[in-house]
Amino acid sequence: MASKNFLDTLTPTQRIVAGVLVLIIGGIAALLRIQQEKHAPPGGPTNDNRNVRFGTPAPAERDPNSRDAYLIERPQYALSYNDSKRTANWVCWNLTKGDIGNTPRLSHFDPDPDLPGAFRKVKHDDYTGSGFDRGHLCPSKDRTDSADNNAATFYTTNIVPQSPACNRGGWERFESHCRDLTRDGSELHIAAGPHGTGGTGEKGPHDAIGGAKVNVPSATWKVVLVVPAGTARPGPDSKMLAVWMPNDQSVPEAWKPYQVSVATVEQRTGYKFFPLVPDDIAAPLKAREP
Repeated sequence: MASKNFLDTLTPTQRIVAGVLVLIIGGIAALLRIQQEKHAPPGGPTNDNRNVRFGTPAPAERDPNSRDAYLIERPQYALSYNDSKRTANWVCWNLTKGDIGNTPRLSHFDPDPDLPGAFRKVKHDDYTGSGFDRGHLCPSKDRTDSADNNAATFYTTNIVPQSPACNRGGWERFESHCRDLTRDGSELHIAAGPHGTGGTGEKGPHDAIGGAKVNVPSATWKVVLVVPAGTARPGPDSKMLAVWMPNDQSVPEAWKPYQVSVATVEQRTGYKFFPLVPDDIAAPLKAREP
């Protein structure tokens, strides 16, 4: 004798109730998905990624057809990669006191294993002899709590051709200043990237370098949201910092001369930083002049 289906054991009334429950559960699940998508960073990951907790500067997709805004997301940072320029459009990361340790710095950069096969892979040697540094966007020292975290900053998707004066001078000093801000427990949300084409290194001006024809930017920028210790989200007591540095040999060993408002970087790049922070909180912080 064949066993009865579960539904066959129910009365007509019970079947109706079961059907209604299925519809209700399905509706709740759909609403949860909609809410998740509504609050996800624009064009960014839908999971709770601390590196883009307050959104991405511009859309990027994990679609190989999105060649000039390809999203790479890893625990150490998230970035939008531009295959035409062979550099990132932007890199976003979260920085806390716990991210800073004593892991030794690596000395070699590798092609990013997460790039689609059809993308051009930039090699360490594409920078060799160019007169430009391999300039980190997410700094090596910002991920020195473990060897694995530090190694992730040495993919060539996380570097740009940067003039030695800028990379070793004002840019490095601002990186150090950001790490100093975490000492009191403050949490930083940072975005950085290149802008334009045409920079000047130790061997003169170039628009591109290496066999991969890596775009040499005319400037590099960085935007920082500082959330005070003990607060989960930005508020009036938070602050924002930004720098815009020319990619040439004129940059001194100081970052203050290149400090600008976050609104200025938005205007120059067309990006919107930290879009998930309410405008009534973000707008005054972005407009604040140095």
